[in-house]
Amino acid sequence: MGAGSGYWARLLQLRSVDVVAYDLHVAGDEGEKEDESDEKERENAKIAATSGEESHGDAEEAQGSGGEEADEEPDDEEEVVEEESGDEEEVEVEQVYWTEVLKGTPKDLRKHADRALFLCYPDDFEDSHESMAMASLCNYAGDTVIHIGELFGQSVCLPGAWGRTSSEEFQTHLATVYHKVLQVPLPSWHSSIDTLTVWKRTKSSITDGAMYAFIPEDERIDLAAASPSTRHLLLLGNTNTESTTTTTSKKRRRGKNKAKQAEDDEDSELSDNDEKSGGSASKAKKGKQAKGS
Repeated sequence: MGAGSGYWARLLQLRSVDVVAYDLHVAGDEGEKEDESDEKERENAKIAATSGEESHGDAEEAQGSGGEEADEEPDDEEEVVEEESGDEEEVEVEQVYWTEVLKGTPKDLRKHADRALFLCYPDDFEDSHESMAMASLCNYAGDTVIHIGELFGQSVCLPGAWGRTSSEEFQTHLATVYHKVLQVPLPSWHSSIDTLTVWKRTKSSITDGAMYAFIPEDERIDLAAASPSTRHLLLLGNTNTESTTTTTSKKRRRGKNKAKQAEDDEDSELSDNDEKSGGSASKAKKGKQAKGS
C-alpha cells in the first residue's frame, strides 16, 4: 500500500516476488485532475463575467472621475501581472511508473490476508491529516508487515522521536500487535535514518489473569547494541566468557592430573606387590634349599 510509482514493487518483482501494488493516485489520475481544473476554470470565468457585468457601471464612473491618471494605472498593473506570471511559470514533469500500480485504499488490504503488507514512507500527510499506515494496519489481517523508513528513536529530525515516515499511533499499534524479527539499515540522506524492518504478528498468552506476548525464542531480536564509542563495553561479556572458559579448562586440567595421579599410584601399588611377591618367592626357595641340604 502506498506504492507510489512502483519502484520498490519493481525491484521485488525482479527478484521473483509476487507483488500487488496499490496507491491512492495512479496513472490516469492526471487526466481527471486536468478535467476538474478545466471545469473549475470555466466556473470561475462564469463568475467573473457575472461580477463584471454588475460592476461595469461603477467602473465607467470611476474612469470618468479619475481622468488621465485613472487611464495610466491599469498599464502599471498589467506590467506587474506580466512580471508575476513570468516568475510563476509551471513546468510539466511526466510521471514514470516502474510497474503496474492499482488504484486502491487501505480497505483493499482485506482481500490479501495471505500476503505480507509492505509500507514504504506511508505517511506524508500531503492528501490527508489521517495516517494511511494506521488505516492499512487496521484493515490488514495477515501475519507479516514490512516497513521502510524511520521508527521511534531512529530520527534526527526534531521535534519528536517518531521520525517523519509514519505516525505515532501507527508505530505504537505496530509494536503492540507485532514483534520485530529483522532490522536492516538502508542507505539514507544525512537528514534521515532509514531501516527495513520485518514484523511478525504476536500471539498472546494469559497467565494468572494477566496477558503476555508470546514470542518464540527463534524470533527474538538480539538486545545487545552499542555505538562505536561504547562498543568496547560489550567486551565485558566476552571477558566473562573467557574467564568461564579458563575456569572450565583449569577444572579439566585438574581432572586430568587427578586421573594421572591415580594411575601412577595404581602402578606403584602394583610394583610394590610385585616386589613383595618376588621377595616371598625367594624366601620360599631358600627354605626349600635349606631343607634339601
